[in-house]
Amino acid sequence: MRVKAFLVALICALSCAANVSAQQDSYLRFIDGEEEWQGELQTSITSYRNEVGQTVELIAAIHIGDNKYYEQLNQYFLDLDVLLYELVGDEEQLQNSRNSSAGSSLSLVQNLLANYLGLEFQLAAIDYRANNFRHADLSAQELQNIMASKEESFFSMFMSMAMALLAAEQQAIASNSVQPSTLSMMSLITALSADNQSQALKYLLAQELGRTGGLVLSAEIESELTILGDRNRVALEVLTEALASEGEHIGLFYGAAHVPGLARALVNEMGFQRVDQRWLTAWQISP
Repeated sequence: MRVKAFLVALICALSCAANVSAQQDSYLRFIDGEEEWQGELQTSITSYRNEVGQTVELIAAIHIGDNKYYEQLNQYFLDLDVLLYELVGDEEQLQNSRNSSAGSSLSLVQNLLANYLGLEFQLAAIDYRANNFRHADLSAQELQNIMASKEESFFSMFMSMAMALLAAEQQAIASNSVQPSTLSMMSLITALSADNQSQALKYLLAQELGRTGGLVLSAEIESELTILGDRNRVALEVLTEALASEGEHIGLFYGAAHVPGLARALVNEMGFQRVDQRWLTAWQISP
């Protein structure tokens, strides 16, 4: 159980994804390839429109990906009136450096994993200095204050998320709304024995990310989790301000695990309707 919780926490760090209803929309998916250890991990851009014609694009992020994936995103962002982005930190610091939080323990893990899998790290690949970018997340101090009020550490915060997802996953498997994970010690040993070890491990991780990508936590559980509920609250506050003053076409670029809650608020609280969804390949897994 502890090993499984660690793996779920790692997945949280990448998409910061999972749980209870197969009726929910998917924002992250895996497409299996024709050959062994081949496939694609894809993220979504989902469009919502309100009665006055304003469009909000929920852009599900995976925090490490192919260089081509980030090139497509950078080009796409140019067409938006404003792009609201996730990243715990201070906006001035983020604008002055494309890799401002590289010293954090989480960023270190993401960087190491990106290097091993032959992928790019989001903070190095996305240009946060673009004129239409707006910070829509907690500052580092705000996050620390919230964690202190809840008597949380970074470890306990991520483990709370992981354990909530594990409980929700077990419920979903019991109701046959999601397939059990194929990520096991045996599958890892098989991948480590493959001719292309890095590709095989990349395939297993992508498959697991895609499996959990169509699952969401309930609104009640999400609200209790600092890493989801508190940060989504800030994103929606900034979005409300942008809708009032900054244009008709707004993007919200957030980790895939955040998107179900943001979509729920757009539809249930802000009067938007979903109108479109398209997919980008974040990981192309092939020789």
